Amino acid sequence: MQHNLVKQAAERPDHIAVKFNESTLTFAELYEQASAVKDQLLEMELPGRIAVQPANQLTSVIIMHAIVLAHIEMVLINTHLTESEVKRQLDSIGVDIIITDNNYTSLSCIMPETLFKGTAEPSAATTYQPEDIMSIMFTSGTTGVQKAVPHTFRNHVASAERCKVSFPFDSETKWLLALPLYHISGLSVLVRSVMDGFTVVLFDKFDAAAINQALAEDDITHISLVPQTLEWLLEAGLERHKLEGLLIGGAKLNDRTLQESLKRNLPVYTSFGMTETASQFITASPDDMLNHPNSVGPVTEDIKVAAPLNGAGEILVRGDNVMNGYLYPEGANATAFSGDYFMTGDVGRIKNGYLYVLDRRKDLIISGGENIYPSEIEQLLLSIPDISACSVVGMPDAKWGEVPALVYESDSDLDTKITATLQEIAKYKRPVLYKRIKQLHRTSNGKISRHLVKEWLLDEIQ
Repeated sequence: MQHNLVKQAAERPDHIAVKFNESTLTFAELYEQASAVKDQLLEMELPGRIAVQPANQLTSVIIMHAIVLAHIEMVLINTHLTESEVKRQLDSIGVDIIITDNNYTSLSCIMPETLFKGTAEPSAATTYQPEDIMSIMFTSGTTGVQKAVPHTFRNHVASAERCKVSFPFDSETKWLLALPLYHISGLSVLVRSVMDGFTVVLFDKFDAAAINQALAEDDITHISLVPQTLEWLLEAGLERHKLEGLLIGGAKLNDRTLQESLKRNLPVYTSFGMTETASQFITASPDDMLNHPNSVGPVTEDIKVAAPLNGAGEILVRGDNVMNGYLYPEGANATAFSGDYFMTGDVGRIKNGYLYVLDRRKDLIISGGENIYPSEIEQLLLSIPDISACSVVGMPDAKWGEVPALVYESDSDLDTKITATLQEIAKYKRPVLYKRIKQLHRTSNGKISRHLVKEWLLDEIQ
């Protein structure tokens, strides 16, 4: 099958594909430059799977399209991870080559600028089959075990088509993207763009003032946000302007923010999805939220709640946008599916044909849109001999929504050792608060109760 970028370059060559700061690329220019980088990659005789650590900038968009055109499986890596974290992820799926601005000594690094050696006439693009893997991303369940999620071309196409039904867009759309390109929420916008031929207005970081200015001056029609960034935009005076859709994902939108958004006549759509479903799976329109408050949208036969207790149970989903199975660890697939339904690990209920998500992976901490897995941090800290047990819980935070906090058992104060040990993981994962306790709260069977630990900690800091 022909790549969508090739199609757009032929059908809409002069239409703007990407705008970044004052620079723009038409679809013809994007294809030309991506094709040239693709040829560089093919000349290097790389393996069939490589990693890329894309910052939100124009060169990253070109490189990502080039990898896809070269028919190389693209492993997307979080730019905030430490070298040891990157190495651990890539080792799990047999990758040792990464396109990155970082000089990792334990990996073979390709500097992005070395791939741009001038332009060339686009050579014949490779074709693809729907079941070929296009991208791979890492996620994790509440166990903290890293999981490699492969997305086929079919997954991405189905995701874009599903999104278009519930969150309409077309070839005249201008979609502002400030979410990271290495997240499924960022990549999925690029996929939709080349499918429908619309313009992506890319930001290198979230800047409320600059984004509000772009909304006012650049005729932005669509934007993807997490709840915290929506709150910041509201505080900075967000107005509707030409907005047709404001898509919220990554965490639950609180009632205060939702009501303020509706008061300003903002076209807010809330959604539910995950990496395993190649972006959002179900979406609630502004009318849905008025008539069915707190729901994430109307259900179809592809969504059900398993073994509901008092109406609540695990949310199961199926469809062409759902991954076929984890690449790593292989054992995770045994419990990931129930028949042809994927078991999300999230708890919800269905009422009057609408889905309500009650818990987003019970132990998961979502801080500024980033997922933080407590057990990953706990396992690291248990390498300190004097810590006999520990628990990491999410604490409310006005700026980030939640931040991680640590409670640990020890006979001595270990704050200095803890701070040193935490340097091994990304900054956003590091607990902002440490509390030493004689004995952690446990259930009757001896298991540490995060719920009770969190209650105790909230009382302690008040």
